Amino acid sequence: MGAGIVVARRRRAAAPDRWHSVTVNCPPERLDPLPAPLDELGFPVEVRIQPAPGDRGTEVAARVAPGADPQRVRRLRAALRAARSLAEVGEVLRPDAPATTKPTLTGAPLAYATRHGREDGRL
Repeated sequence: MGAGIVVARRRRAAAPDRWHSVTVNCPPERLDPLPAPLDELGFPVEVRIQPAPGDRGTEVAARVAPGADPQRVRRLRAALRAARSLAEVGEVLRPDAPATTKPTLTGAPLAYATRHGREDGRL
């Protein structure tokens, strides 16, 4: 592809039965009871908490309960990120606003990836 050509791709909806997980840098005992962002979602969620591989904290995995609306996956992913931040730092961290850089043509792909990276990518 040449420079300046943008290819539109159809976004896939995340499967509602898929497990989403984060690794939290704390012992499993600190996550009992569940952090507020996960506990207060307002819809049924299955949660697994287990020691992370390699003795590197705790793995928290969650998925929308079977039969629930698949559109709730985005809220579940945001709740997992917020729960990790709350358990590790004690508050939910937010990115700087407004951005600290000016938009440029060469920075446009990075800006796009940053805006859409949390939708169905890494947590």
